[in-house]
Amino acid sequence: MILRTSRLRAIINNIAKNPDLKNQNRTLWDRRMIEEGLTYLKKSAGGRNVTEYHLRAGICACHSLAKDYISTDWKKILSLYDQYLEINNSLEIALERAQVISDIEGPKAAIDAVLRIDTEGNPDKSKELNSTLAELHIKLHEYEEAIERLSKCLELTNRDKEKSIFLNKVELCRRQLELTKKYKLVLSF
Repeated sequence: MILRTSRLRAIINNIAKNPDLKNQNRTLWDRRMIEEGLTYLKKSAGGRNVTEYHLRAGICACHSLAKDYISTDWKKILSLYDQYLEINNSLEIALERAQVISDIEGPKAAIDAVLRIDTEGNPDKSKELNSTLAELHIKLHEYEEAIERLSKCLELTNRDKEKSIFLNKVELCRRQLELTKKYKLVLSF
């Protein structure tokens, strides 16, 4: 918790209004708290059992030790997620792992990883899975696939705020498709 809390000032002061690690100003991270969190992590490593808390703290430590997003030790984080899935084989952890795969190998590899997640034989029933797939398709400029996944998300939610977010993303994808068609038309002359 201390490692996560060390980022609080960067999250609050984020100009992009997006608290993800890629958009955070790391100079705002509290170095004293990071050192304290790393000290506690080292103390906890003396036991025989590895728990979810150790793995989550290890992932946070990798982020905390990186000078920027690009220099993050993504392979170490992927290894920690692999261990984490052995303890907690949840959809949330599997989707977080897929995002790490996207950073290492690209969105296509992440899509493959997401599609391998066991969702009891029906991936279309998971809003989180479809939302993740939509984001990955958007990164690949595969807007029709993204719209298909976002439409499934719309079917699976009854929250107005979520519907608004999904509808905005669908509209963005449609605009991108229109631009692509116009661009191809111009190039065909």
